[in-house]
Amino acid sequence: MFGQKKMLNLLSSIVVWFFKAIALIFLTIIAFPLAPFLACFIVYAEESTLTGFPSLLPGTPRAFLIPALRIWQSPDAPVDEFWYSKDYSGFPKDGRTQADYDKSALLRWACRVNWLWRNAAYGFGAKFGYPYIQTLNDGPLWRTGVKCSYFWQVVNGLGQVGWCYKAEWFYTSTRYVEVYFGYKLMGDSINGKKFVAIQFNPFRTK
Repeated sequence: MFGQKKMLNLLSSIVVWFFKAIALIFLTIIAFPLAPFLACFIVYAEESTLTGFPSLLPGTPRAFLIPALRIWQSPDAPVDEFWYSKDYSGFPKDGRTQADYDKSALLRWACRVNWLWRNAAYGFGAKFGYPYIQTLNDGPLWRTGVKCSYFWQVVNGLGQVGWCYKAEWFYTSTRYVEVYFGYKLMGDSINGKKFVAIQFNPFRTK
């Protein structure tokens, strides 16, 4: 009986996630044409005060969407992250200097649009997330170049079931399909929640 109840709770959680995923896909599609418009409505603030994470540039005000529109941006980073973070490159950033960025409103806008496209509708992904604080570790074979699949199931303090399925299926020696469904139990909690995960990438390379 206990095992049957546990299975029903998991199935219920998967059904709820499915409808969240459908809504999030729809919002993500909408986010792309909206991004050039959204990127015009900006306020500046210390990064840590709005994200809750340490500032990349302490003392330097960073760009955020205005409060009424902020759900359309990633809640864990400013919308100028594409420019300031060394982890990202490409158009319109490559070949341009900080002086170019400081004097060009068009370049700043274009970088914000790029970031909103890169993290389309992430605010909704967090809002639809699963309330859970603990961070789980990936399986031992994840990103080691070996075929693997893992499934995690957890229960939070409210009795709600959360789950995550991750897999890597190789179809050549270097290329593989990556699947990541459920909730990002391995990622940071944003406002006490784990992001909704909807990822199917058939073009990963090791």
